Amino acid sequence: MDEVVDSYELTVAVEWMVEYILEIRGSSPIRSVTIIDATDIDQVRNELHRELTSLYPEAGRIDVTVIRMSTISSIDSESMFEEDGLFHP
Repeated sequence: MDEVVDSYELTVAVEWMVEYILEIRGSSPIRSVTIIDATDIDQVRNELHRELTSLYPEAGRIDVTVIRMSTISSIDSESMFEEDGLFHP
């Protein structure tokens, strides 16, 4: 059984924050941010394409300019609360 486990490479998906400008012919540019679970940049690109084509299926062409792309580190849940107990994600 150990030989079978050793033959598989563990891949861990992480959260990526992608900030981009979306341009669709005939519309004003849209600046947006999305969170994508992916193992690498290629998968981020594929998931972003899948997300945008599902949101805008009628668009013949979608131009995307990625402004920023980075992994998201885990956030301590206590740091999301101020002293008054107000939640701020």
